[in-house]
Amino acid sequence: MSAQPEEVSCEWVRSAVVAAQGIPAPGGPKTYEDAADVLRGLGLIQLDPLTRVSTAQRLTCLTRLPRGYKAEAVDAALWPDHQPASFEAFTKVACVFPLEDWPLLRLRREATGARHGHKIEPEVRQRVLELVEQHPGGVATGVIEAEFGPERTTGWHWSAVKKATELMVRMGDLVVTARDGVIRLFDLPERALPAEVREAEALPDDRLRGSLAHRAAAALGVMTVTDFAHHYHLNKADAAHGIELAGLSPVSVQGWRETAYVLPESLAENTDDAAPGSLGPVKEARLIGPFDPLLRDRRRALRIFDFDYTFEAYVPKAKRIYGHYVMAVLSGTQLIGRVDLWRSNGELVVNRIWAQQGFPQRSVTARAKAAATTLARQLGVSLRLAD
Repeated sequence: MSAQPEEVSCEWVRSAVVAAQGIPAPGGPKTYEDAADVLRGLGLIQLDPLTRVSTAQRLTCLTRLPRGYKAEAVDAALWPDHQPASFEAFTKVACVFPLEDWPLLRLRREATGARHGHKIEPEVRQRVLELVEQHPGGVATGVIEAEFGPERTTGWHWSAVKKATELMVRMGDLVVTARDGVIRLFDLPERALPAEVREAEALPDDRLRGSLAHRAAAALGVMTVTDFAHHYHLNKADAAHGIELAGLSPVSVQGWRETAYVLPESLAENTDDAAPGSLGPVKEARLIGPFDPLLRDRRRALRIFDFDYTFEAYVPKAKRIYGHYVMAVLSGTQLIGRVDLWRSNGELVVNRIWAQQGFPQRSVTARAKAAATTLARQLGVSLRLAD
C-alpha cells in the first residue's frame, strides 16, 4: 500500500460506485440475465424477510434486472431446483452468496469455529450431522428440532437446537444451498457443494484473503478499509491485509479522511463528466431498497451520496421521520430522494415522496413515480398514488 494515492473527485467516486452495481438503463445492454447473474456480480445480497414491498433479495435483484423481469423469478434463480447456485451465510447479518465464493469465506468459518465451536456439545453436533445425512436434498429446522424434543423456534426465540444448527452453518459443518418455498434446508457441504468448489478451499490463506478483497472492490467500485471490513464483517487488520494482497490502487477522495482503494483498471476511467447535483433521465430512475448494496452500509451511503438513511420499520410510528418502509430514489449517480410505499391488495401504494436537499421536488417526484411504475410492473401489481 505504499503507492502514492491518485486524487479523485466525489463525483467520480459516485459514478464508479453506481457503475459497479450494473444497474441498466432503459433500452441499453443488459448487464445481468437473471438473479443468479446479479448475485455473481455483487458477491453478496443481504436477506431480510420483511415483505411490506417485497423481500430484500427481490428488491436488490429487480433494481439490476430488465424492467420486464418478474419478482417471482428471483427466488427461482437464486435457489434453483436442479443444481445449487448460491449458499446462505452471515456477514453480521444473513446474506446469500454465489456458490463459487464458498472458498473465500473459509477463514471466517474457521475463525467462528475457533471462537464458538465449544458451545455445541459433541453429541448434539454428531446427532445433527447424522440426521441431515438421512435427508438427501437438505432438511428444515423443524425436522431437526423434532428429533430433540418439544422446544420449537418461534419468531425471534430460537430453540437450543436451532442455535446449534445455525452455528454449524457459520462454522461450515452445514450449508444452506436450497429452499422449500421460504424454508431454508440444511445440508452437508460434501454433498451439496460441487467438488471443485470444495477443493478450492485448500488454496493458500493469503490467496483467499486477496481474492476476497478483489471481489469486494469489484462489487463496491470504491472502498476504504472500513468499507471492506463492514461488507464482509472482518476486523480492520484483516481487511487492510487483504487489500494489500489484492494489489488494489489507492485513491485520495476529496473530503475523505481514509484512503480508498479501487481495481487498477478503473483508474483509466478517471474522468469527471458528471456535474455535481445533476439528475439522470426520468425513465432511468430506480428505487433502492433499505438492504441494497448502495444503502446497507448507512455510513458509506452518507459519505458517498450525502444520503442520511435510517430504517424506521422498527421505530415507533410517532417517532418516524419518513415512514415504515422507505426506499431511496436513484437517478444517474445520485440518491435524490426517498419514497414511503407499501404493497397491498394487488397495488403498490406510494404514500409520500421527499426530495433530497438540493434537488427540485418536482423533478424528484417525476423520477420517483417512474421508478415506482417500473417496480410495480416487476411485482405484478398496479401503482396507486395515495391522496
